[in-house]
Amino acid sequence: MATWPVLDGKYIVGDPEAPVAVCALTSESLVEPLAGVEGVAIAGQVYTANLGIERIVTNVIANPAIRFLLLCGKDSKLFRPGQSLGALADNGTDGDSRIVGAEGYDPVLPNLETPQIDHFRRQVEIVDWTGESDLEALREQIGGLAGRNPGPLAADGAESLLSAPPTVEPARFVAIRPGGRREPLQYDPKGYFVITLDCDEEQVVLRHYLTDHTPAHEMRGRVAESMVLGLLREGLISQLSHAGYLGAELAKAESALHLELRYEQDRPLRRPASPTATAENSAAQAGTPPVPRIAPPLTWEQLRAALEGSQAVAAVEVLQCLPDSELDVGFLEPDSADPFSTYRRTDHRLTVSYAPGIPTVMGELSDVVDGAILRVSGVLEAEGRLAAQRLVILTSVVTVH
Repeated sequence: MATWPVLDGKYIVGDPEAPVAVCALTSESLVEPLAGVEGVAIAGQVYTANLGIERIVTNVIANPAIRFLLLCGKDSKLFRPGQSLGALADNGTDGDSRIVGAEGYDPVLPNLETPQIDHFRRQVEIVDWTGESDLEALREQIGGLAGRNPGPLAADGAESLLSAPPTVEPARFVAIRPGGRREPLQYDPKGYFVITLDCDEEQVVLRHYLTDHTPAHEMRGRVAESMVLGLLREGLISQLSHAGYLGAELAKAESALHLELRYEQDRPLRRPASPTATAENSAAQAGTPPVPRIAPPLTWEQLRAALEGSQAVAAVEVLQCLPDSELDVGFLEPDSADPFSTYRRTDHRLTVSYAPGIPTVMGELSDVVDGAILRVSGVLEAEGRLAAQRLVILTSVVTVH
């Protein structure tokens, strides 16, 4: 049966000619050992009472040799797919494709036709051992079911129209490509977030700052989803792109916490370089993370006084994008009363060089165009050159006179 199963899913195929299908519900640990038991055609999991059950029904009716569906393992308290499968076998569906008598969340099967459901109910006997996880007891039950195998569902003679499996049409989706333009995070008037790990407490730490860099809120947790939901509950995110970014970063942080990886915001996860480095990283993160050290941009006098090879932060306006990842920029003098948001144009010019993969905040490297306003952090070089190590796109969030 080279074309079976016909739909993908969380399962392992045993003997396709065997009569027993095993649904271990949400208990992943039962799938592999039970798939190898004699008499098992397929063993898998299901989490939902809609798409998950649709896949089970479709794969079962595509194999007439399967005559029993054994339910075991732990059922989902929310979706209750085990209880829903039993209700489907007993009652079928109503005119709205809802499983009659199902008690879980959203037990609807909109992608199955009535003939498919009727065929499933005729073909298999549901054996409900929900909650059972003892492998020996389950093996014994499977052996008993295989021993009373009635053979493949008849598909000849007068029964052919009723018993032949309905045609299974593959699901069709419209292809879309990934990617798009994310709004610079500074556009979110609610502020921005700094994510770190507290390894000693096994927590992800998320700190919220207002747009003027004032500390505002702190959240600690271990599950990325619940932390994002907490931010939404408190109304601290106003952009979908910002919510998506935070969800991805918090998921990375959660993974790093559980897998003992190094986490730095906006950077890929990495393995610890050495046991010593791991200890140092844990020690540094165990205490209260400091407020981000956001230094104001240098004035022109401060920049002139800085030594070659020293770190510098400057606000600049791109006058021309040059070849070889260089920028001809005009120096912007920060306002003494508001050095983060208000600048004055000057006649002073610099050359900024950068690597193609330079970290870019509040925008993307494609936003570095003629007229763009940037905050550049880097190393001072000779002859009015600044080797950038980090760019912040300020074009739409600052005032320049």
